[in-house]
Amino acid sequence: MSEQCFKNNSISSYNYEAFGLNFDSQIILPELARAIGKMGDVRINYGDVPKQVESPIEETHYYQASSDEFLLRVDGVATFYVDKGEQIIVKTCNSANPKLVRLYLLGTVMGILLMQRGILPIHGSTVDINSCGVLFTGISGAGKSTIAAALHKRGYLLLADDVSVLTCAQGRFQVQPGYPQQKLWPDSAAMLGIDTTTSSRVAEGRDKCVVPVYERFSRLPLPIIVIYQIVVQPCNDISILPLRGAVKLATIMGNTYRAEFINCLGKKFSHFKQCADLAKQVQVFRLTRPANRMLLDRQIETVLKHYTETYSNGINDRFKGRNVDI
Repeated sequence: MSEQCFKNNSISSYNYEAFGLNFDSQIILPELARAIGKMGDVRINYGDVPKQVESPIEETHYYQASSDEFLLRVDGVATFYVDKGEQIIVKTCNSANPKLVRLYLLGTVMGILLMQRGILPIHGSTVDINSCGVLFTGISGAGKSTIAAALHKRGYLLLADDVSVLTCAQGRFQVQPGYPQQKLWPDSAAMLGIDTTTSSRVAEGRDKCVVPVYERFSRLPLPIIVIYQIVVQPCNDISILPLRGAVKLATIMGNTYRAEFINCLGKKFSHFKQCADLAKQVQVFRLTRPANRMLLDRQIETVLKHYTETYSNGINDRFKGRNVDI
C-alpha cells in the first residue's frame, strides 16, 4: 500500500487512549480504545521528518537520539520522529504494510515517547488480582503473555499485554491500562483453547496472533504490588524464589522495555532512581519453569497459591505508605 493510499484512509483525526495518555492521531489505530471528548496529550501525524536531530547523544545507521528527540528509520516501513514526548511524526515508505507501521509505532516508538515523558515501561504483562496489579516479566518467549492469557481465561482482568506502563502519583506506582488485545503464539493459543483460525497476525511474516480482549479488560489503573520474573531453565518443576538487593534492582532495570535506548535519551540517572523507588514498593520473585515443558496449569496454580499466601492479610493494608525490604 502506498504512503498516499495509507494517508487517504486517515485524513481525519482520531482520538484514542492507552497507557494513561490520550492520543490525537491521523493514523487509524484499531488496537487502541477510542477516547470520547478528551483532549490529546500526544499528537500522531503524517509528515516530513527532520534528517537530523539536534545535538545527538548517539547516532547509528538506523536511529539518532538526544534528550528531547528520537529519529528511527525502519527500511521499507517508515521513518518515525518522536519529539519531547508530545508528538510523533510518521513518514511511511512506498508500499509500506500498515500493520508493520503500527507494530513499530505502538512498540519501540511508543516506548521511546513514554521514556521521554519520564514514564517507566516494563517489558511484561499485567493482570488484576484482587484489585492489584500483578506483573509478569522476562525475556521474549518466556511466557509472559501466555500466563496472563491463562489467568484472563480463568476470569481475571487483563490490564496490559507485553508492555506494562508504570506511572507514579503521590509517591506510589501504578500500572496504566494498555490496550484490549493479546499477542499470542499459535501454540500458546492452542494450549489455552483459543481458536486463532480467523485471527490476524500482528504483521505479515510475523507468526504471533492478535487476540482481541473485549471482555474482562481493566480500563482503570491499578497499584503495582508484585513482579514475577519468568525464567526458563533445565529443571523438573515450578519454583518461586524472592529477589532482594542488587539482584532485585537489576531485574527491574533489565526488564525495562527498550532499555537499550535509556542512555542515549539522557535518562540513565532518572531511570535508575525510578527503578530504585519501584524496588522499595514492590516485591520481586523469580518464577522458574522447565525449559522443555510449559506446565501452564502448574504455573497458574503455583502463582495463585503463592500470591494468596504472601498477601493473605490484605496487600493494601500491608504496604500502604510503607516500603518493602529490598
